[in-house]
Amino acid sequence: GDGNEIFEWSQTRRLEERRIPVDRLLGRQNRRALYSEVRGVVNSSNPWIVFNSTIDPFLPSFLFATSFRQGGNSREEIVVLAEIYAEPLFRQVESRSGQELILIDSHQNILLSSRAGWDPSHIAFTDEQVLSRIRGLELGTSELRSFSYPNREAQITWIHKFREGSGLTLVLREPESNLTAGQDRILWRSSIVGGIVLVIALNLIILLGGRITRPLRQLNELMEKVGKGEFSGRIELRSKDEIGQLAKGFNRMLTDLGEREQEINRAKQKLIQSEKMSAFGQMSAGIAHEVKNPLAGILGYSQILKKKLEDRPDLIAHAEIIEKETLRCKEIVENLMKFARQEKSSMSKLDLNKAVQDSVRLVEHQITVSGIRIQQSYFGDGAPIFIDGNGNQLQQVMLNLMLNAQHAMANRGSLSVSTHVEAAKKRAVVLISDTGCGMTDEVKRRIFEPFYTTKEVGKGTGLGLSVSLGIIKDHKGLVEVDSEPGKGSTFKLYFPLLDAQKSTEQSEQVA
Repeated sequence: GDGNEIFEWSQTRRLEERRIPVDRLLGRQNRRALYSEVRGVVNSSNPWIVFNSTIDPFLPSFLFATSFRQGGNSREEIVVLAEIYAEPLFRQVESRSGQELILIDSHQNILLSSRAGWDPSHIAFTDEQVLSRIRGLELGTSELRSFSYPNREAQITWIHKFREGSGLTLVLREPESNLTAGQDRILWRSSIVGGIVLVIALNLIILLGGRITRPLRQLNELMEKVGKGEFSGRIELRSKDEIGQLAKGFNRMLTDLGEREQEINRAKQKLIQSEKMSAFGQMSAGIAHEVKNPLAGILGYSQILKKKLEDRPDLIAHAEIIEKETLRCKEIVENLMKFARQEKSSMSKLDLNKAVQDSVRLVEHQITVSGIRIQQSYFGDGAPIFIDGNGNQLQQVMLNLMLNAQHAMANRGSLSVSTHVEAAKKRAVVLISDTGCGMTDEVKRRIFEPFYTTKEVGKGTGLGLSVSLGIIKDHKGLVEVDSEPGKGSTFKLYFPLLDAQKSTEQSEQVA
């Protein structure tokens, strides 16, 4: 425009090495003509233009030109010329043997050629056949064709005329023999690649076939086991495809079936135990009625005999044995009747703390004499804890548990008796703990079964805990046992508080 010209060559050292003045550079020397050409050529569809500007073969360069209007729609137009040292660009261009890559500027001079021995000062492109096709191409189009020459081999040539650059063109050509040789190499390499792919495909087919058939085979075997009632096997497969999902679903089904089988077995055992207890209840009721009256007669006559033999101490001892053993038999019969629920006792408002204290007093002397310490702790310092219960029955439960604890400690150790209240759950708790031999899991599972005992023959009937469990259930209570071999045992008895029990009964009646 009308502004001042600014021209600066940043690589002055290179100019000095070649002894080339700045004014000799094409951009500096022909700036007026270039300014006019750029203004006439550069527009919105051709925003820039490139010229070969090499003036020395050892200092190749090209000229990049563009223009723009200052202030948007102003008439003042600014032209920018940049003369660029091209050798770094030349070093980036590589082509295979026999192939030539040529970049032609808008003046149809060579900007760049990958041909071996090309001199950057040889800028004229003299192939008229190619030039003729370049002139006939529209901007942004390409063409591939073969050109024949009298003194050299025919060339396969691809021409692309860029839309930008005002006719900047890329020419790529190669002898036809190179393509033929390339085809042969491609066929040979394709054969090798095809063989490799075939081997890999066969291996993949075998591998994938094994991955598919193996889980299906496992599935078939497991289905046969399931048909026989076995649910222990699993399909080992970690894939996430459809086969993996099938295996995962089948494994989950086996787990569910196994759990249901266990539940069925547990229910079956409970049913068998229930039937056994029902039969035992009927049997014990009959035995109790048949045996109780004769025992009462034996007991009565033994007591009469004791009175008549007061002057015969040698015979009184025998009578006392008869009386003692008869009372023992009577106790067993009464326990049988209680377990069979042939006798029902009435429930009334009961102070649980007092019932426990009375129970301890009954056996306190017997236990302490044997060398066992008794530790007592009562909720609220012995304040009343009211439940709905039967004092005699609860005393029987306490006595059974404390005497069992005495036997487990073998006349040494400590017996702890305490009461608590769980206000949140509205229930009272009685804890009876000993430091005895403890119980295994198998013993814990069976301690409430009738006639099951770990005591020596003649020292236990195996009915005490069975009767105690029935009494606790009659009181709407619950019993829990914590025990480990060598670490003692703790029995936890839970009873609903009187107000909580009445509220529950009223709710049941309303329902």
